[in-house]
Amino acid sequence: MRLPVKIAIGCAIGACVIVIFGFIAFPKMIKGKVKKMVNLDKDSEIRKMFVKVPFALDFKVYLFNVTNPMDIQNGALPVVQEVGPFCFEEWKEKIDLADGDEEDVMFYNPKDTFYKANWPGCLDGSQMLTIPHPLILGMVNTVARTKPGMLTLVSKAINSIYKTPDSIFVTAKAMDILFDGVVINCGVKDFAGKAVCTQLKESPDLRHVTDDDLAFSFMAPKNGTAGKRFKVLRGVKTSHDVGRILEYDEKKEMEVWPTKECNQYKGTDGTVFASFLAKEEGLASFAPDLCRSLVAVYSGDTKYDGIPVRIYTATLGDMSKNADEKCYCPTPETCLKKGLMDLFKCAGVPIYVSLPHFYESDESYVHGVKGLNPNKKDHGIQILFESITGGPVAAAKRLQFSMPLEPNEKVPLFNKLPSTVLPLFWVEEGVALNNTFTGPIKDLFKIKKIVKITTWVVLVGCLGGLGAAAYLFFAKKGEANITPVHKVKPANETNGISTVGTDGFGGQVNHAMSDNEIEKY
Repeated sequence: MRLPVKIAIGCAIGACVIVIFGFIAFPKMIKGKVKKMVNLDKDSEIRKMFVKVPFALDFKVYLFNVTNPMDIQNGALPVVQEVGPFCFEEWKEKIDLADGDEEDVMFYNPKDTFYKANWPGCLDGSQMLTIPHPLILGMVNTVARTKPGMLTLVSKAINSIYKTPDSIFVTAKAMDILFDGVVINCGVKDFAGKAVCTQLKESPDLRHVTDDDLAFSFMAPKNGTAGKRFKVLRGVKTSHDVGRILEYDEKKEMEVWPTKECNQYKGTDGTVFASFLAKEEGLASFAPDLCRSLVAVYSGDTKYDGIPVRIYTATLGDMSKNADEKCYCPTPETCLKKGLMDLFKCAGVPIYVSLPHFYESDESYVHGVKGLNPNKKDHGIQILFESITGGPVAAAKRLQFSMPLEPNEKVPLFNKLPSTVLPLFWVEEGVALNNTFTGPIKDLFKIKKIVKITTWVVLVGCLGGLGAAAYLFFAKKGEANITPVHKVKPANETNGISTVGTDGFGGQVNHAMSDNEIEKY
């Protein structure tokens, strides 16, 4: 077999092997290995992290201090000053675990626990702040929507419980507002006050300080308290379903919104996602506090600690224009504008949720309060997502909670209030994985990079070898093989070497015969 043919066969075999391994077998091997790892089976490493996150999330709270409370009582627009951050470590875990092997499901109750953190730049919580009193404002707004005929009774109860206040605002320490509690004196004896206090004492969100005194705070009711029960798929049988919610609070769908579509649970609880998600699928997660699922959409690519990741962002949409979000309107005829959602049907209190500073919301909300400065960097929701392992490597989830201000003639304290939405506080739940957790992902990408480079180098080498073999083959084909011819010298010609004893052709000469005798023959 000629050399060019041997080279061509060797390079062709090498190219086929490297293509099969580098471009087909190796990626499939990685994909299969990851899918076997990313599930919530009883002995999987991912389940251990899912059940108890091995690190604390950064939880920051920013409160809005109202600087002109008495002007607002007379109809002026609110002027607010953002104060914060107040920082906490948030530890997430799942308790009361149970499995259903046949259905490939698991059950759990989530529990979040907060601990005060003193990171650089964080405030200690001793700051005195003025905010609208959530119970006064919330109670009047709720009764105005549900039982407006009882507003006169509520007005009397406010005067009794809060000692005839001159405004709807309260001033207290930041930590009292957030966790420790602002005291409400419910030791009143009048009919209206006792009627309202009886209802307040039954609320699970208020702490009982004494038999007569209650305390409210924004964050304490959720601190270390088990949430309602989840039923999710483990993803052992179908990896793409890992963490997908089947039931919440023992219900297959919510009973909050007017349409089946909006009552469905979409996605996971936000702590686990399937690997190898397509970009267009987005990251869907259910938020119990909002009674809805949010879908973060793909918006670009970047790198985190050297790892290629996708950027996902999320908003609250626009129920006033998007047909799919009309179900979140307070009534079929009245919808909030872009960026806001009313949680009354979910929480039972008229609380509005949005992005901080009304970022990505209708401009009228921003202009309804002085002192806001919405911007993408500080107030947007962003998730950096590594799609192979299905894990967020960094995230900043931010939400703002506000209450509507509305004048009400039946409650003297509300007579002159302006019509606007007043922000109370906003929170940021953040995570940024360090090298302990990104290291294994980086190692995976290093292996992939080495295999990729090796594959291309060998493939290019094989293709080059095929080209060289073709050149040699066709170059040889155009050549002619010529057999060399030896020149015969005359007998009488010498070449400087004695011919004595030879005939000039290398034969022996018979000296017994003369030249004449030779001629005879």
